[in-house]
Amino acid sequence: MATGVSKYLEQIKLAKAAEENGDEKSAASHYEQAIRSSPMEEQPYNRLMIIYRKLKEPEKELKVIDKALKVFMSHYDDRLDKFSGKDKLGQLSRALLKTVSGKSKPAIEYPQPVPKWIKRKEGLKKKLGKEK
Repeated sequence: MATGVSKYLEQIKLAKAAEENGDEKSAASHYEQAIRSSPMEEQPYNRLMIIYRKLKEPEKELKVIDKALKVFMSHYDDRLDKFSGKDKLGQLSRALLKTVSGKSKPAIEYPQPVPKWIKRKEGLKKKLGKEK
């Protein structure tokens, strides 16, 4: 039985082959399966965004961006929550942060690819707004 990693790698391999053969729809299907196998990998999201842009399917591209942002931002938010845990230091850190900023949670500066995807989403939403 194949592991999640081997399923992921197999789907990436099939997706790349489909792209090389000009079969974007099949490639998209394989990248979607790769995401299901390993949702924290950046490559299949990026390739899907590109494929949907080539196929002129902006709504599907936007769905991929939203899903990618949700997965990655949630991951980083969870890591922040673990970092500022329920121990004494975490409680003091949150209290100090709230006193200084008026917020219980800091505004996170997410690492790449999140800022890139946010920028892509903003551009796509502008484009969709002009088309409608």
